Amino acid sequence: MNSKCFCIANWKMYLNNIESINFIKKFSKFELNNDKCKVVICPTYTSIPLLLDLVKNMNISLGSQNISQFQTGPYTGEISTDIIEELGCRWSIIGHSERRQFFNESDLLISEKLKSVYDTSLLTPILCIGETLNEMKDNHTKKVLGNQLDSALSNLVFKNDKDLLIAYEPVWAIGTGISADINVISKNMKIIKDFIKKFDTKNCNIYLLYGGSVTEDNASEISSLNEIDGFLIGSSSIDPVKFYSIYKQF
Repeated sequence: MNSKCFCIANWKMYLNNIESINFIKKFSKFELNNDKCKVVICPTYTSIPLLLDLVKNMNISLGSQNISQFQTGPYTGEISTDIIEELGCRWSIIGHSERRQFFNESDLLISEKLKSVYDTSLLTPILCIGETLNEMKDNHTKKVLGNQLDSALSNLVFKNDKDLLIAYEPVWAIGTGISADINVISKNMKIIKDFIKKFDTKNCNIYLLYGGSVTEDNASEISSLNEIDGFLIGSSSIDPVKFYSIYKQF
């Protein structure tokens, strides 16, 4: 693991405004004294302004769960990088498997979103990649991960002062309660690392996260892998006690 690690909460569409505020009030009672571990919370858009004041004196920053590839214009329902930055966010999740599955986001669209965030904003992108159950069973994991990374990274001009987080989330392990076997995670993380080497990253800081039914029970074992720099956490992150339990294992 690198000298810096990440504990990132993706609240999806679970917590409303009141529930989000109550989470932070409970979570604020815990000690976030691990200086090397960055805590990022990605709530619903409506909760972001309400949480800013609550987290300003904590070791927590906020991010968005999605972003538009467009900067401005007649795009009903979209949220631009400028709007997210103005709200006080410093992070954005891009290409989550649920966006790919339920909203038909293609590798091309995700590539455009990543380029927009990386090139034109102060936001740090959290790129999600991962294979489906059928792709895994057909031994296509390496090919799928390679295609997703190739599409996303090929159009980037890397900067040595800009971080990039890549979250490996096997689709078959998201929200199922089934985490990938530790050996499978290690193997696939090495695939990702090796594939990234084909690009001229100009010493850009690239951090690898794992997501997919991360819990307080399996976090310690997974975080012990050298290839892992943190977690992107879904359902376990909406419970402040469970989320803190995971954080403490870094």
